[in-house]
Amino acid sequence: MNRDDRRFLGNVYEWAQDQGADLTYVDALGLSLARYRENDDGRICVRANQGNVRDGEGYTIYQRFTDRDAATAERILKSEALKTTPLDQKFIGYITDNDYSALSHPDFEFLEQVINNFSVKGEDKQWPLSGDFSSYTYIKNNFIQTRSGEKRKPDNDDIQETTPARPKTTKPKEITLESLTLPLK
Repeated sequence: MNRDDRRFLGNVYEWAQDQGADLTYVDALGLSLARYRENDDGRICVRANQGNVRDGEGYTIYQRFTDRDAATAERILKSEALKTTPLDQKFIGYITDNDYSALSHPDFEFLEQVINNFSVKGEDKQWPLSGDFSSYTYIKNNFIQTRSGEKRKPDNDDIQETTPARPKTTKPKEITLESLTLPLK
């Protein structure tokens, strides 16, 4: 993370602690931001949902946010506060994109409040943290996974040609000084 990221997260930790929030929410946001930076600001990440991930039965797999997270992500992206938040707007766009973050993302309701509090809109007064963030709750499989209606038929890329294996000998060849000097066949 860069210096601005660390300074910003320090301010978020202070604010969240003052509000009585479980700091794991800030940890999750920081981890997502660190992964984004580690992956060259998301540029070296592969987009999901492009139709090339299949399950063991050959069905194409797609992931998306839950309806609740999708609605919160949409509110974040349409908010006035987004325009003036010190949190990197490209990171916010990345983290709220199904193709990059459906499987792993911070709590969007907490993120929305961070953006609101630290935008120019929030500078004139300290925004209280609304909702219950006093205890972090991990939500397993916090995404929706669907699969296509038809199986993909194998094509030439899926077929591996195999040559018959050499028959095994039951008796190993004897190693002698002469056999070590012979050319390999």
